Amino acid sequence: MMNSGVYKITCDTNDHYYYGGSINIKSRFQNHINKLRTQKHRNKRLQRIYNKYGENSLVFEIVEYCDIGVVLECEQKYINEHFENPDCINFCKHAKAPMAGLTFSDDHKRKISESQIRNKYIFHYSNGDIKMFNSLKNVGDFFNIKPSIVSKWFKRNNLGRCHGILPKLGVIKAEKMGDENIVLYPWEYKSKSTK
Repeated sequence: MMNSGVYKITCDTNDHYYYGGSINIKSRFQNHINKLRTQKHRNKRLQRIYNKYGENSLVFEIVEYCDIGVVLECEQKYINEHFENPDCINFCKHAKAPMAGLTFSDDHKRKISESQIRNKYIFHYSNGDIKMFNSLKNVGDFFNIKPSIVSKWFKRNNLGRCHGILPKLGVIKAEKMGDENIVLYPWEYKSKSTK
């Protein structure tokens, strides 16, 4: 059974709606709900609707099934048709490149820059050494991994289950200090220390 295609989320209270596409629509629906429940949804308009009217006000529907290879093209068709409608809460004009065409004010650019500078990433080693980095990029360069992987460690509060490289390198604790303070222990180290 085909599970890829374009879906629509509609608020039945105010008729605002959002179009999206996915290669696994069922999984994508659940992802939307999880992000909304934890107040982490990227679409702030949808998050505000969820917060104001509740989860039961959202209606999920599949508007078109399509092959995996053309999901983005199908999604783009719906975005093109509806983007100018004031009830449409999609904030990205382009399905392939969500940030394309968006412009940021100088103040917003400054805040992004400051957020990168104010975070410190500190790694503690079993031999007592401590290494500190000023950005995700610096951490990624040091460990020879993508910065997005480092970011996921801190978002998931997990250093070792999927990325066992750190315990092998002797890292016993990692900290993110700045806009939010997070302390992580590699899974392997935690499981040994609790025995």
